[in-house]
Amino acid sequence: MIAVGQATHRGHHREQNEDSVLAAYPVFAVADGMGGHAAGEIASAIAVETLGALAGGVLTDTAALIATVQEANRRICEASRHPGQRGMGTTLTGCAELADGSWATFNVGDSRVLLIHEGEVRQITTDHSEVQDMVTLGILAPDEAAVHPMRHIVTRSLGGRTEVAIDVERIEVGAGDRLLVCSDGLTDEVPPDELYWVLESARDPQDAADALVQAALGAGGHDNVTVVVIDILSQD
Repeated sequence: MIAVGQATHRGHHREQNEDSVLAAYPVFAVADGMGGHAAGEIASAIAVETLGALAGGVLTDTAALIATVQEANRRICEASRHPGQRGMGTTLTGCAELADGSWATFNVGDSRVLLIHEGEVRQITTDHSEVQDMVTLGILAPDEAAVHPMRHIVTRSLGGRTEVAIDVERIEVGAGDRLLVCSDGLTDEVPPDELYWVLESARDPQDAADALVQAALGAGGHDNVTVVVIDILSQD
């Protein structure tokens, strides 16, 4: 049994919200559109609409999840051929409960899935970005990456190429754990210790989602911000 909250805001400095969100059991995802004007909004909407085909179903393994994300990429690539939509793309990151009670995360881009377990916040997904590559190579320290001018340059997205590699990882969660799926509009503004404080202070997942968005806005709200909070209440 789970409980879910979700919230999104265009931020203080963006004309529109190019993020899209899906919270439809067993799949929960955030897509952060890129391309400017309406194009990014269209790309992220296509991604979550395609993924929404899994809502209400049963995922026996990750194969259907991977195939659906690939289908989203195909649709975005096709749509990007239209005038005014060329070059559009989106990140797509999320998690899904599988039939055996385990969970799987999936990621293309730099939105994130975090796990709150026994008093710790742990990032599950790995960003597909220029600065993350530099951190992995030892060129940058994580705290330097957080303020680096290239931190928003993604190395992988839906819509960029006809074939896309999708990171998928199975994770074990238990009663009392909390999953957070979010766009970088949250993590760019709110440091991990404050994230933890907000998540611990707001026990209801909808209250937590609303509070996280408000924290991002209070820190500047420079980008669209979208969050999904999933509480694992019990495992049947």
